[in-house]
Amino acid sequence: MSDLRFGVEQEMQLKMKPELELWSALTPAEQRVLGVLFHKYVGQWFSSLLPSDVWAKEGLSGAEAKLAFATLQNKQWINSAYRSWGERSYYIPEYHLATLTVAYKGRVGCKVEPMISSVRRVMKEGKPHIAGELLHLLAWIRREGLPITAKGTIHKRNIQKLSTLTILSHADFEQLEMTYDHMNLYSVDLVILLDLLLSLNLIEKTNEGFQIRKNRLQQWIKLPWSIMHREIFRVCMNRYGASSAEQQHFRYQLALFTSGINTWCRIRNGEGDERIESWLHALAGWGFGEVGEIGDDENRELAYRWLVDPVELLNLGSDCVDKPDEKRSGGIYVQPDFEVMVPPNVSPEICWTLENYSERITRDQMSIYRLTKERIEKAIANGVKGEVIANFLEAHGQGDVPEHVLAVLRDWARESENMLNNNSSLPPFLLDHSDIQDISKEMEMSSPWFYDPEVSGFIQVPQLMQGMKSEEQDESNVVHHHEKTAWNKRKLNVPETWHREWRMYHLSTARQIAVQAIEWQVKLGIKKGDTTFVLIPHQVEGHEHWTLEGWCVLDSDELSSLTEWRTFELENDDSVRLILPDDV
Repeated sequence: MSDLRFGVEQEMQLKMKPELELWSALTPAEQRVLGVLFHKYVGQWFSSLLPSDVWAKEGLSGAEAKLAFATLQNKQWINSAYRSWGERSYYIPEYHLATLTVAYKGRVGCKVEPMISSVRRVMKEGKPHIAGELLHLLAWIRREGLPITAKGTIHKRNIQKLSTLTILSHADFEQLEMTYDHMNLYSVDLVILLDLLLSLNLIEKTNEGFQIRKNRLQQWIKLPWSIMHREIFRVCMNRYGASSAEQQHFRYQLALFTSGINTWCRIRNGEGDERIESWLHALAGWGFGEVGEIGDDENRELAYRWLVDPVELLNLGSDCVDKPDEKRSGGIYVQPDFEVMVPPNVSPEICWTLENYSERITRDQMSIYRLTKERIEKAIANGVKGEVIANFLEAHGQGDVPEHVLAVLRDWARESENMLNNNSSLPPFLLDHSDIQDISKEMEMSSPWFYDPEVSGFIQVPQLMQGMKSEEQDESNVVHHHEKTAWNKRKLNVPETWHREWRMYHLSTARQIAVQAIEWQVKLGIKKGDTTFVLIPHQVEGHEHWTLEGWCVLDSDELSSLTEWRTFELENDDSVRLILPDDV
């Protein structure tokens, strides 16, 4: 292992230390069961425990696996929910997936490697971050509204207008091959933007159209960019990437096994994997990173570098704590021609306010807005005082705001305030007073989390399984208790010596014990002289002269076990014993 890769892994383990310590406290059986399920399903739903032969290859009996599965539910490493028709399904909670990606890297294998060298070329540059685009779209919906037709679709004229508002493009996401309703009407970039707003609970769809959820919006604009990025990234991870386990593993590895921002990492076997490449291109479209390539034309491989710290995206740092540079928000530059230059470190709240006083001209690392009479009139109609607008520019401007700009703004504000005294002469688009309300009580009642996986957005996500009812923790405790109670009853039906001690039995009795081990799906211990074998029995062949087939456990460690298929023929002087799970 290279020093760079070792350093990356050590740093990541340090950041995840508390969670990894909880994982380390699991029993070897629990770790192996969790490892198999994580490898196969990641965050997908599954309906039942895997067959006994899968666990036998892991060195676990079916009974050990079943009991470990129950304790993992009790410890909330595995959750369950019921479908509307009563079927129960299971899943590993999202908040454990980053930890398990680190813990089971050796089991899963890794496609991501940090690299020191640069790339041959940048295939796709990262766009300005998606959080700013969402603010821009929200401001437009707040001003103009977004009604729907009788068929429940957006009017074509509004679709055309929306397509001109954003720097995103169809090319950013076309490789994702997403399916959604009205694909002939909506472009994929527009669908993702609206689906993000719905999933973040910032807008809702009503019979009249898409409407701003004002209480949520007021909370959203007060967040730092880093927490906005985190919430948006969660939606992107869960809704827009391919849902296969392999692709989920890759997405988490990409966030965890790179050496921070602005450093290229190599994607092993990435060339030719269209799903991996489509995800990288989408990340660049959202402004999270950039895509490159290394090697020559014959040995081309993909590379990627983050432009936003992935530790923040997965919330592995201090929760909900502003970064020092975010607390010291940058200022804006008001120009003599009424243009306003906005650096990237300006806070979301300042950007939001500026969206309501001006029109966006360009968006890049340095975005440009223009103060306009129409926007000032709209702000005044919504209850903003002219002096508030001037004070805002002076408070957040770098340097002095040009005097003639302030004078013109005050004139526009005065004209608008005079128009308010005579509503009959006020243009219809200025009569919307819907934002003049006290929403503080609503804000106090709102949840601090924005992303809701169960929201029905533009895009249907199969793995979210609508109509699911989560199981209460108390019920998980009942499942675990039931397993132990069932074992107490089972043990009453056989002689205690069968599982308490090693003994030699008549071959017919030894056969009964072997059959019992198969029925209970437990291990069987066999002593031949000084050698002890631990067997996970599969079947008994014959009666008077019989043989036993199964997996022999050759070596075992915490994460995996070495087993071998063998056939045993017992003799009269062999000792046998049922080996029950440790917890029973």
